[in-house]
Amino acid sequence: MTGGWFEEKERVLSDINITPLVDVSLVLLIIFMITAPMMVQGADVRLPRTQRMDSLPETLLIVSVTADGRALINGEAVPFEDLEARLSPLIRPGRTVLFHGDERIDYGTVMKVIAVLESLQADIGLVTEPLPQSR
Repeated sequence: MTGGWFEEKERVLSDINITPLVDVSLVLLIIFMITAPMMVQGADVRLPRTQRMDSLPETLLIVSVTADGRALINGEAVPFEDLEARLSPLIRPGRTVLFHGDERIDYGTVMKVIAVLESLQADIGLVTEPLPQSR
């Protein structure tokens, strides 16, 4: 019994069917094209442009904390215990106070100063140095 239907069934199909692979790839591509715009977070905000201030106004109130933990009000040293009492007559609600904190002070010290400023209802501005421009 040679050449019958039994031998035809045993032949191996040597072609690779890539149609399912293409179908899956296209479905994944469509899914990513639809979901990618949804993953962008944030709002479209156009920020105002201003010129940089070269000097600060004389009436500005600056509270600083140095690396060794000393508190200063407009350059004058003040003990931490007296900080609220010394700032109280200088701050009216809504007055902006700039806080200069050395990067080496601990977070607890920063929060103590901010708590004092918040208790006096001051608007707090945290001052940082700009990052160096890369060329």
